[in-house]
Parts: sequence; structure tokens; C-alpha cells
Amino acid sequence: MEKQRKQGNKRRSKITLRRVNTFLAAAVVVLAALSVYTASTHSTTKGDKTVSSTALGSNRSQPSSSSPVHTAGTAQEQESSGSPSAGEPKATPEPTHQPDQAPPASNSISTATEPPASSSTNVQATSPSGLQPVLPSSVKTKTVYLTFDDGPSRYSDQIAAILAKNDIHATFFAIGGNLKKYPKQVNRLLKAGHYVGLHSMSHDYNKLYKSGSSANFIEEFKQEQTLFKKITGRDVDLIRAPYGSAPQIDKQFRDDIVNAGFKLWDWTVDSEDWSYKNHPEKVIGQIKRQVHGNLNVILMHETKQTVQVLPQVIAYLNHKGYAFAVYKPEQHLVVNFAHDDRL
Repeated sequence: MEKQRKQGNKRRSKITLRRVNTFLAAAVVVLAALSVYTASTHSTTKGDKTVSSTALGSNRSQPSSSSPVHTAGTAQEQESSGSPSAGEPKATPEPTHQPDQAPPASNSISTATEPPASSSTNVQATSPSGLQPVLPSSVKTKTVYLTFDDGPSRYSDQIAAILAKNDIHATFFAIGGNLKKYPKQVNRLLKAGHYVGLHSMSHDYNKLYKSGSSANFIEEFKQEQTLFKKITGRDVDLIRAPYGSAPQIDKQFRDDIVNAGFKLWDWTVDSEDWSYKNHPEKVIGQIKRQVHGNLNVILMHETKQTVQVLPQVIAYLNHKGYAFAVYKPEQHLVVNFAHDDRL
């Protein structure tokens, strides 16, 4: 009996051992499968991260298509901008009477066809004669406008003499304080066939823009308009905003300028002549880099270095086949950074 009991226990132990072995074998299989699955998943995930990293690297190495391309002296390009008198945007000019500086080149005026900034709800864009304005895209021949800011000055007659020698008429933008100091010069410019527009009374950034309102800006130009009439006997409505119209002049500001009856000119080429007091040769370099296409409005100032380099500028533009033009109110050309055809 005892012998039979021991044999039964022995058989049960063997059965139990076999079951344990079977369970352990199954567990090993499961663990092995799980290990393979985990390794596979980790490999796939690692591969995905590598692709993403590579793609990100590609995005970093190539500029976004929406990034502004600075092409015009810049800014205003660039306003700026006097280049606000067209790179990366320059710092906002100090609130003192400094030459206009270039705006961001992204604000540079393109001669390509593009929708105007105005809409059907805005004041109708017309020239003083009631004619429709001339858009830059409609200029089909190589044309250049030489413009000179911050006069009249002791250099006005020298600039005028160089222009006369080359049978060229240019466009000037006068500061109110200088009109009082040099009334004979401005009248000589007008008599010689040049056009003289307005450039504010003070050329003071803080007075003109710091409040964010157009009130002081409009008031200064109205004062200068009255002064100009008194000195010359002529009416004028073309203005150039000190430091350019960008970025300080927004849509509401432009609306106010339109309602005040003014037209506004910026530029397409910034010579940066004001910054090269001892290096006039660099002025021609700036102009050569920026002049292109059919229409070019070149920003210069009444300075010594401008007088020195002007004959070279004229010779270069003649060599490139450009015809020189002067602003005519009856054929108002739209030249502003906002492409606003009301101005």
C-alpha cells in the first residue's frame, strides 16, 4: 500500500514538473516575441526621428519663400528708409534733423503690376488736373527721376549748374526753415524748370510721428505750403515725408494725407549720399547696385559729396540708356512704399 502511494506521488510530481516546464517554455516564447516587437518598434521610431530631423535641417538651411528680399539699398530697402531720406530695416532715426534714411528694402517700390492699396471706398485717385495717376508698371521706357532733399541750401546753385550743363530737370524737396534762409535759390530752381515739392517745416521725427497721429504732420505741411506760396507765388501739393512713408505712416495716416489734398513721393533708389561725407565714390556704388528696370526715382540730398559725385551719376545713367524726367503735377506718377494710388 505504502509502495503504491509513493508511486502515485512520484507520477504526480512528474506531471506537475512537466506542466511547470511547459509554462516556463511558453513564457520564454512570449518574452522572446515581446522583445522582438519592442526592438522593431524602437527601430521604426528612431528612423522617423531621423527623417524629421533631416527635414527640419533642410527648412533651416533654406529661406522661407515669404521672407522679404532686400534689394534696394535698403530700406526703404527698405522706410529707411534720409533711407527714411532701399537691407535689413534700420533703427528708427533719432528725433533730430537728419537726412532721410532708407526704409526696409521690403518696402522698396516695385515697378511690377500689383493691386493698389486703395479701394472703392477711398478717395478717387486723380492727378491735380483730374487725370488718372500714372502707375509705375505703365512706364515702358527707361526713365530716371533725380530727386534732392533738404534744400534749398548753399549747394542748390552748384547742383542746378551741373543739371543745366547736362540739360536735365530734377525734382527737389524743400524744408520750410531752409525756404526762409534761401528764398532766392528756390526761385532760381523754379525758373530753371525744376520742380520743388515740400519736405515739412521741421524735419523732426518726434514732432511729425511720435504721437501716432497725423495732426502735426498735416499741420507742418500746410504751414510749409503757405510759406512756399508766399515765397514763390506758386501752389504745390507734392510732399516727401521725412524719413520716408514707411513704417511710420499707416492706412489711417495716408487717408488723412489724401483728405488734406497732398500727393506723396518716396523713392526706389537710395544713394545714401548723406552718409558718405568723405567717400563720394561710394555714392555712385550705391546707385549702380540699385538702379534697374524702366523706372527709377533716386533719392539724394543737397550735400557737398552729392555735388562732387553728381556728374558721375549722370554719366552712368546716360551710359545705361536712361532718359531723365522731372515731376509734372498733370502727369502724377504714383511713387510710394504702400503702392497707394491715391497719393
